[in-house]
Amino acid sequence: MSDVPPEVITEILSRLPVKSLLRFRCASKSFKSLIDSPKFIKAHLKQQQEPNPNANLNLILEAHYKTDNFFSLEFTTNTSAQHHPKKLVHPLKQIYGPTQVLGSCRGLVYISNNMSDNGIWNPSTKRFRRLPVCKFDRAPCKQGPGMEQICQGFGYDRTDEDYKVVTIAQWYYPNELKVVSETMVYSLKFGGWKKVQDCPYMVLKEGNGTCATSSGGALYWMMQMELSLSYSRLVLVGLNLGTERFDEVPLPKNMGKPLTFNLAALNECLCLISGYGTCRNGKNLVLDHIDVWMMRGCEVEQSWVKLFTVEQLEGRQHFSYLRPIAYSVTGREVLLEMDKRKFLWFSLEKKSLKHAKVSGGLDTFDSFVTLGTLVPLYYGGGDEKDGKKGVEERDDSVIKEMK
Repeated sequence: MSDVPPEVITEILSRLPVKSLLRFRCASKSFKSLIDSPKFIKAHLKQQQEPNPNANLNLILEAHYKTDNFFSLEFTTNTSAQHHPKKLVHPLKQIYGPTQVLGSCRGLVYISNNMSDNGIWNPSTKRFRRLPVCKFDRAPCKQGPGMEQICQGFGYDRTDEDYKVVTIAQWYYPNELKVVSETMVYSLKFGGWKKVQDCPYMVLKEGNGTCATSSGGALYWMMQMELSLSYSRLVLVGLNLGTERFDEVPLPKNMGKPLTFNLAALNECLCLISGYGTCRNGKNLVLDHIDVWMMRGCEVEQSWVKLFTVEQLEGRQHFSYLRPIAYSVTGREVLLEMDKRKFLWFSLEKKSLKHAKVSGGLDTFDSFVTLGTLVPLYYGGGDEKDGKKGVEERDDSVIKEMK
């Protein structure tokens, strides 16, 4: 190998899966130094993000109502084949209830049992960082809150090359007609929580923020316009992970009057799913179709592009919820999650649907795309030695490796 130019070795190794690279680390000191270097880790991540006709699509399934509730699911290049979920061991397994996935980004996954038992996990390298407890300074009021609501998100800040966890807490005081909001951000790079701009909008439900890195890195939610207990119109809100400021994002033009809104990420771009139909007796919602819009570029009205429309299924199996997950490896189909129960393949050419064949008997689940990456969990933007030194010096930054 001494006659092979170093850049050629780097190019070859950057195309290998993580499992192979972890074995190569043990082959020689020079391989270990190369594979652990930040430059190589970035090059490998870039390769994983590129379209590859020979690669498989990997998902993590978070099954509901199970204690041992994480599964990995690999879709091969043959979209008509039968696929089988496999149990996935994770570091926060508990015997009393399911663990949640609150976000997945560039190979790292944010998992949680509760506000004091959560962390960031790389399933490929089996490394895990437990997060310190997020503490809020709730504003004092004359009487206790009527309700507390918390929503979170996990994403990547391209500006600072940092992974961040966001927690928004809102306390409702119905007797005083008052809402108190507080937002905290945890930086993986600097290893701590800090208070940022209070969210000036009303959180509608406890939901995960949708991460889109195509515009520099932001988390998105559908929220209520005014921070009050009275109803106001819905708006799309983005938290820029670089500036750590909230902004309203314009919706697409000529949308009509959708009955439902949902958010998703496709190829690291934000997608808006608008549902149209009828509402019977003010209760039962029946969708006719959904439109999927993608935001390409800056957060302006002109950046929205309508990707496709999905018509309602014929027969008994109607959908009430569809979410795009990922493109197939050929790019000619899109994988859709239906009602948190099934997967469908949507053909962009034929505009048709077919069921993805998945065994395993999971009743309901949430799905998350995951990449096989070497992204580390230590602090700092410098070299590995400096980063790991920072980890070892902190009590609240325990990293453990699963056997």
